[in-house]
Amino acid sequence: MSFIKKQSTGFYITVLTVILAAVSLISYLINCNTEYFTASGVNAGIVILLAAGIILEAVYIAVSNKMGQKEYFDIIPVLCGVVIILAFVLYLPERVSSIATIMSFEKNAQTISDLSSAIVAMAACLLAAIFNITGSFFRIVKK
Repeated sequence: MSFIKKQSTGFYITVLTVILAAVSLISYLINCNTEYFTASGVNAGIVILLAAGIILEAVYIAVSNKMGQKEYFDIIPVLCGVVIILAFVLYLPERVSSIATIMSFEKNAQTISDLSSAIVAMAACLLAAIFNITGSFFRIVKK
């Protein structure tokens, strides 16, 4: 119970960032295995960047709780934000032409279903980046 009492707003925002990044990673992997996007394959860069973002945020939470809020730990959310944004930047152009093709020429129930996991992955990745930026302004542990 004392663990919860000493947590600040930044802790909850950072945990939400980890959850959103994990949702993005899982949705991306699901999307890569759908019938329409199987030919595109899995981009290892996106997977590595999202996994690195999740790990960095988890390390930031653990280190802040263990050693307290130190100024030199402030680089971790910045690095995590860069990593998540890079994952989004890699993912977006990979799917834009497919989204346009599906919406214009190949719109049916199967392709829309395949497209939905791509949109969920992109939205979750973008929200993870936004929550990461927001969370970096708050402390993890109360003083």
